[in-house]
Amino acid sequence: MKALALGATAVLIGRAYVWGLAAFGQIGVQRVVDLLRSELKVSMGLAGMPELASIDRSLVRLPWVPVT
Repeated sequence: MKALALGATAVLIGRAYVWGLAAFGQIGVQRVVDLLRSELKVSMGLAGMPELASIDRSLVRLPWVPVT
């Protein structure tokens, strides 16, 4: 969610995908994708973002920018 908030149009999940494939085959890959999807849904819900399009830069506070 952080990468999307900073303007990414896509986020790579290669390492998790390959781990799921190596450990459990096709079922492992599906499980990894399901876990990532559910974690994103929870994060979005906690941030009050009902859809992907509503994720914006306001979700990220950069350490070098003072809070006003």
